[in-house]
Amino acid sequence: MKFSGFMNVYQMDDLSWKYIFGEKSHEAGNLKDLEFLVRMHGLKWSVLDRDLAQKSLEEDKANYTGFLNVYRKGEFWYYRGSDLKSHSLQTLKRNVEKSGLEWKEIDRDLAYKNWKLDLRKFS
Repeated sequence: MKFSGFMNVYQMDDLSWKYIFGEKSHEAGNLKDLEFLVRMHGLKWSVLDRDLAQKSLEEDKANYTGFLNVYRKGEFWYYRGSDLKSHSLQTLKRNVEKSGLEWKEIDRDLAYKNWKLDLRKFS
């Protein structure tokens, strides 16, 4: 877990984000969704370190794949909330569906771009 630059917000090992304030906590796959959850529950969202917060936003954006719960770390694609990982998006998709988990495109253009780039590695 590492500090993000936002008050009470940390980046988890699976590259998701967590807001912790006393007994309350909220988790999301990206900072935009986390900010929405935090504000929706009447909690304060603020920046404590501008440079670090900007770096966190850039990391968050760079790790947006276009697929729900899918992130990339090093040479592997991971499915958040599970132990599923693969060098290939196609294999990850197959394993996610076999496990009864949801595989969903949430940004068609970005998902297509990542799918095509991944296929090139194995051609």
